[in-house]
Amino acid sequence: MQREGYALQEFIQDVDGIVRGYPSESEILPHLKLVLEKLLSSSASVPATAFTPRKDKFAMNLLQMPEDEAYSIIGGVWHPGQTTPIHDHLTWALIGVYEGEEREALFRRTDDGSSPKLAKIQQVSEGVHKKGHVTVLGHTGIHRVDNISLKPTLSVHVYGRDIGNAERHSYNPVTGEIGKFVSGYCNVLRDTERF
Repeated sequence: MQREGYALQEFIQDVDGIVRGYPSESEILPHLKLVLEKLLSSSASVPATAFTPRKDKFAMNLLQMPEDEAYSIIGGVWHPGQTTPIHDHLTWALIGVYEGEEREALFRRTDDGSSPKLAKIQQVSEGVHKKGHVTVLGHTGIHRVDNISLKPTLSVHVYGRDIGNAERHSYNPVTGEIGKFVSGYCNVLRDTERF
């Protein structure tokens, strides 16, 4: 009997094999993009619990992270009007639209990166992405994502580290100020100190 679709558990196994099977970001990313596209195109491949929303902000629900924190897989939920600041991940990232649509703006730093408190950034593109679209960002990627539609948008993210507990940067395009933040996970309680 042939199985239909491509389930989340199969995707997780494939992600683990790819992350551990290739030595560099440039080899990992194209392989992960293919399996994420496969997941997004399979109907009902991700359980609804992966997309538990929050009313106050974008929800990041941890779906999988191995003990060595080599990667993390997130279920994201955007309500209409919700947005992120302009931010980085300090690792590679893939963001796939599972349902709905999102607007994404990509940025790059135009300064030499020597100041830890100030940055000059320039927007290089902006687009509206629908179901099945995958954005691939290298470790220097900077973007902003928001939901400009009238219904929730669901997305699946894969990062090259424990993204919820990582200190990252936000960027103010007017003042140049670099902020620091830790996003956390909406579905995981954590201690204030890491062990």
